[in-house]
Amino acid sequence: MPFTGTGVVLVDLNGRIAFASTYFCDLVGVEHDKIAGTSYFDFFFPEDLEEAKKKFETGKSPNPPPFRFRLKRSDGSAVWANIQKTPLRRDTGMIYAVSATVTKTEPPASQGPG
Repeated sequence: MPFTGTGVVLVDLNGRIAFASTYFCDLVGVEHDKIAGTSYFDFFFPEDLEEAKKKFETGKSPNPPPFRFRLKRSDGSAVWANIQKTPLRRDTGMIYAVSATVTKTEPPASQGPG
């Protein structure tokens, strides 16, 4: 099935997924009713994990830049996505979670197909 559009993932500050749209679930190959509570970092390859953690931390900054990243599907295959994060704040200004919009994209030319 071709993926079109953009998905949303809400991640708490410990890296646990609180909510993921069906688009994101389809993109990474996880049933929608099974994703809440899983680690956001389960969807990154081991060799990309440190960079993914750095990107998660920058997602807590006021205006985090978008980035392209390779996500790991439940079957172990890769899918490339553009990710834009936004910190979610309480009325006191304290960040309590990160929202990420995720859109499937083509791999960088040097990477070849997922």
